[in-house]
Amino acid sequence: MISYVSSGFTINPPHTQSIMSQRAVPLTIIKGAGHEHIPIPEGESAIVADFHSIQTQTKDNPTYLTSGFYRIQPGPTRNIPTYTYEETKYVLRGQIDVLDEATGVTHHLVAGDFAFFHVGSKAQFSSKSGGTAFFAVTRPVITQHPGLVGREEKIPGQSKL
Repeated sequence: MISYVSSGFTINPPHTQSIMSQRAVPLTIIKGAGHEHIPIPEGESAIVADFHSIQTQTKDNPTYLTSGFYRIQPGPTRNIPTYTYEETKYVLRGQIDVLDEATGVTHHLVAGDFAFFHVGSKAQFSSKSGGTAFFAVTRPVITQHPGLVGREEKIPGQSKL
């Protein structure tokens, strides 16, 4: 079911079923999401255009929001365990193939495409030419980006929350 909300839409995913059922939850794919025109109202200089929102099913407490970059190169398929957190990927360049084990469909994602992995999703990743995506996940950091360690902007007198 897709519910349209303001300038975007909310997906009500079918992951309300018990994860214990061992049934993989289908992914949400939006082809060309990054190529859609975002109109800015007259007299404004910027606008938020939300296009995907869920109520987290992540069981971690506290819940994290981690973001980073995903890079894949040609090679063997990478099989991911069943997701215990939510993840969104936005392809920046190249191509990334994602086999959705819930449906058996392989999605060929290219720059501008969006994929969302629900708690309970199961996927396999591969690429014929390589690709890079931005991701956000509801889990703590697993692998720190080696080129960005210590590069967060520091503002004197401001503490981290």
